[in-house]
Amino acid sequence: MEDSEIVKIDHQRNKSEIVNLVKEMFNRNKWGDEEYKKKLQELVIKDEELVKDVIRKIKMEKGLE
Repeated sequence: MEDSEIVKIDHQRNKSEIVNLVKEMFNRNKWGDEEYKKKLQELVIKDEELVKDVIRKIKMEKGLE
């Protein structure tokens, strides 16, 4: 498996974690709760980094970087 594929899988897993956390927030009526907001923000930042990593790995594999 190529590096870009591994990073894509990590990105998909992180997106699932974000969705699951949002569902949990609604199910527990915790929307706006500071603890959940902090967890969600951490996952969003991680996702942004993973997206950058996916783009960089694909460019490297295609010889664009």
